[in-house]
Amino acid sequence: MSCLLSEQLKYSLLMKTKIILILIFIFGFTLRLCGLNWDQGQHLHPDERFLTMVSSDISLPKTISEYLNPQTSSLNPYNRNYSFYVYGSFPISLVRIIAESFHLADYNHIYLVGRYLALILDSLIIILIFYTSRKITNSNSSLIASFLYAICVLPIQLSHFFTVDPFLNFFIFLCFYFLLQLHQARHPLRTTILLSISFSFALASKISAVYFSPVILLGFIFTFKKNFKLFFKYGFIFLIATILIFRFSQPQVFTDSNYLHWTINPQFVSNLNQLKKWDKNPYFPPAIQWIKVIPIIFPLKNIIFWGLGLPFGFIFLTSFFFICFNFKSFSQKSNLFLVLFWIVFLFIFQGVQAVSTMRYFLPIYPFICIVSAVLINLVLNIKFIKTHLLLKLLILTPLIVYPLMFLSIFLKDHTRLSASLWIYKNVPYGSVIATEYWDDALPISVGQFSPSSYQNQSIHIADVEETDPSKINKIKQQLNQSDYYILSSNRFYKPIPENSDLFPETTKFYQSLFNGSLGFNKIAEFSSYPCFPPIGKSWFCFNDDQSEEAFTVHDHPKIIIFEKSSRNSR
Repeated sequence: MSCLLSEQLKYSLLMKTKIILILIFIFGFTLRLCGLNWDQGQHLHPDERFLTMVSSDISLPKTISEYLNPQTSSLNPYNRNYSFYVYGSFPISLVRIIAESFHLADYNHIYLVGRYLALILDSLIIILIFYTSRKITNSNSSLIASFLYAICVLPIQLSHFFTVDPFLNFFIFLCFYFLLQLHQARHPLRTTILLSISFSFALASKISAVYFSPVILLGFIFTFKKNFKLFFKYGFIFLIATILIFRFSQPQVFTDSNYLHWTINPQFVSNLNQLKKWDKNPYFPPAIQWIKVIPIIFPLKNIIFWGLGLPFGFIFLTSFFFICFNFKSFSQKSNLFLVLFWIVFLFIFQGVQAVSTMRYFLPIYPFICIVSAVLINLVLNIKFIKTHLLLKLLILTPLIVYPLMFLSIFLKDHTRLSASLWIYKNVPYGSVIATEYWDDALPISVGQFSPSSYQNQSIHIADVEETDPSKINKIKQQLNQSDYYILSSNRFYKPIPENSDLFPETTKFYQSLFNGSLGFNKIAEFSSYPCFPPIGKSWFCFNDDQSEEAFTVHDHPKIIIFEKSSRNSR
């Protein structure tokens, strides 16, 4: 009788756990789904815009042999006049296949297929975290880890974009799931192949997935430390399977379709090298923001304050050090070590690079949630907290506020859309509008309104060296011809003054623009900050102007419009 009651209790707890997990998944999925068409088809994310162009231009090959031949494959961006392509081809190929199935493969629809796929993959990580975390901690901690990832702001934001990062993140974490499965696998060969498939798809999503290989190596060592014969056997199988599957997933990395030839495509290598050179070029517009960034400190600040939010960030740091100081007390030391190692390794490796943008750290966010859940679970199990539901809610509520605030950005009109409507209503047609090169020019097309109603002056504010005398003269000439000056984001006016030693004249230009001595006065400003509640009248908002540029410039940039106050602009 007692055995029967015990089985019933286990079944009841199992069903309760599954129901809670399903509710967490639905909540996380909803956060990612809300406002998915946030730019109303305007293609305002430049990386997404590029992938949309490529995805709509490639097509499905007629035969497998055509697909495998990088010189003829219609899925190869290099064969569609895209001579520079450094992303993985698996995401665009998968999106193209699905889009064609639903007759949505054109430029104006395929980006939504990419966004839906990104949010589905990222939402599935919520489920994966639970089953992965159970191999490290207990069920309660695993549920908390899933909940933390469901409300994690950076994954929520990136799930709204058709970029390769959500694909990379999903397949790296799936790879980690199978790596832990390998330790107790009844069929290690099958698990090894599944591990290879996951890692291959991660590599074919973004080549930086190779950074996860030390974790895989350590996982194999921990799994087969008592039998190195099996270590070499399954390690060899994993390596060969990964290479073969990767080649099938991204054939354009190689020169031809002959599997006996393994020459890397020199164009692909050249693209990667060129990308690295741009990172260090102060006159390449996107690189200006990175010139004086403090390694390690800058990415840590962005993870804690913006990617996680301050309450979550504080919990993560506290939990991380708690686990490190009490590491010996944990039962699953090997698995926990892999989690900690990956967080530290990727953070330090990416944190000292010339470019340390927030999305490069996305693959550690699921692991951050696993670590953070350990401390939260311990706190919730303190005796006087465990018996009081209100105390539990007081602990968890601050964690939910920030993601709900961030959701407000996607539930409002994009600032570039609002600014454009204002321009069409308030700026006389035929006016000359100065906008900054490399940033999205305003106004954008809205309904029957078209930017062709205005004349545009594209100001090359940052891609020309200040020692070139023609730069300032050209800008002066354009300003004299312009009636309005529009800052479409903080892409230049924020980082250039921070590097006044490199841009002394341009720094003076911005100072004069903002203080009015240039001859232009600010007449309108449009901003969209995380606000609570996310709908209706806001009670309070959170100014994120000091976050990394990419965190705001795509989905909620601040826009400032200046009008010429004098015909003789200085």
